[in-house]
Amino acid sequence: MPAVRTVSRLARLGAAAGGLVLLAGCGTAPPLRTVPANATGATFLLVANADAVVGTDEDPPLSPAGEARAERLAQALADAPLVAIYTDEFRRTQQTAAPVAAQHPRAERLRYFSRGPAQDSARQWRSAYDRDTVLVVAQPDTLAPLADALCRCTVRPMRAGQVDRLLRIHLPAHAAAQVQDMRYGGPAP
Repeated sequence: MPAVRTVSRLARLGAAAGGLVLLAGCGTAPPLRTVPANATGATFLLVANADAVVGTDEDPPLSPAGEARAERLAQALADAPLVAIYTDEFRRTQQTAAPVAAQHPRAERLRYFSRGPAQDSARQWRSAYDRDTVLVVAQPDTLAPLADALCRCTVRPMRAGQVDRLLRIHLPAHAAAQVQDMRYGGPAP
């Protein structure tokens, strides 16, 4: 498994092999369709951490339902050409990303500080990835601000406990951002 490193400056990464990912549907694992390899632009997949144990712990682990949802996310992204997987400083986001990372051993595992300005993270990501596919696992309350900063648009905020939402943001080289708001892994409890 690749080492996780905290990122202050991102290294320029090469192009991902294959095409871009388009997720659709609401089943347990949304079907994947690859966009032609000559498509331009970066794709960011933003997902909230899976269901966590309810309690007083400030950094709770995933619940059994959350572990199952994280596995379904990995199934849904099995063929995605991921070059990087970002998580924040919380255990539940890292545990949500773990099954995906296991299926994508070449994807760089990185951390970002969720309590920092979303604009700063988005600016770094936009400059580091121009034709790659990147997964970002975030807290539900930070997902929409990150999406807003990436697409330079307004994305509907997440409700508390809304852990089944997946945002696909495609940033074409010479066109407006394309945002898809989807669900994965079945409805949140």
